[in-house]
Amino acid sequence: MGPELAGVALDVCCFMKRLEAVERERQWPVRSAKLMLRTALMALSRHYNPPTPARRPRMEHWGAEGYRPELYS
Repeated sequence: MGPELAGVALDVCCFMKRLEAVERERQWPVRSAKLMLRTALMALSRHYNPPTPARRPRMEHWGAEGYRPELYS
């Protein structure tokens, strides 16, 4: 998550500081701690739950090429 985001995450999640207190201590604008905490938690989530590799393409049909019977009129 990096040092820029770790501070706000530690303050809120570990030290149980309220968002308003974090904003006041760091002299941030109102509601900015909420955005920074959200960004930090998203980075942490990406670290522990990386996107899964691309799965095989979805099957279009069960049969192989030419599996349909010929219809004669």
